Amino acid sequence: MALNIFPLYLTAVIYLSSNCEKSPLSAGSEEPCMVQTADSAIGSKLLTLQDAEKIMGEPASLTCNMFTKKGDTLEYKCDYTAQTKDPATDKLGKLYFMDEVYKSAAAAHNAYAFFYKANSTHEGFEPVKGMGDEAYYHTDGKNFYFYLVRKGNKMYRMKLNKVTSHSSEAEFKKVGQLITDRI
Repeated sequence: MALNIFPLYLTAVIYLSSNCEKSPLSAGSEEPCMVQTADSAIGSKLLTLQDAEKIMGEPASLTCNMFTKKGDTLEYKCDYTAQTKDPATDKLGKLYFMDEVYKSAAAAHNAYAFFYKANSTHEGFEPVKGMGDEAYYHTDGKNFYFYLVRKGNKMYRMKLNKVTSHSSEAEFKKVGQLITDRI
């Protein structure tokens, strides 16, 4: 049933679409970090505004970029938002990106394996060979495109939520490979 897909992705979307403010320290697991400017942001070197606009098929803006450290893991999150709502679908496109650097390749693999196992039985899930050390692509065919890619001790997630009439699945996949090559 299609509803089975949403609990895990809802969790991922909520996590990826945080409001980009520093969250208070929680049991010592988060250290305060600076919110970076667009031109110095880590993610802008992996996922550029031009890449985002190719995927979204329309002008977009960087609406969030934040760097944090959780335990031994460094995280960078950003999102790009379309500048106007698509009149054909009445949706505002949004592209989320999260880059993580783990202490070791084994730790990154364990995180990847958790998501892989949780999602591998869902319709629209496909493992991707030749992209990093491990990768999968997932889509429901009409609302989102999603990549999870691990390369060594690094892992990234990229999700286009609110696919519009301008969105390009082919560009999403092409940019996913470019990001992997940039790591």
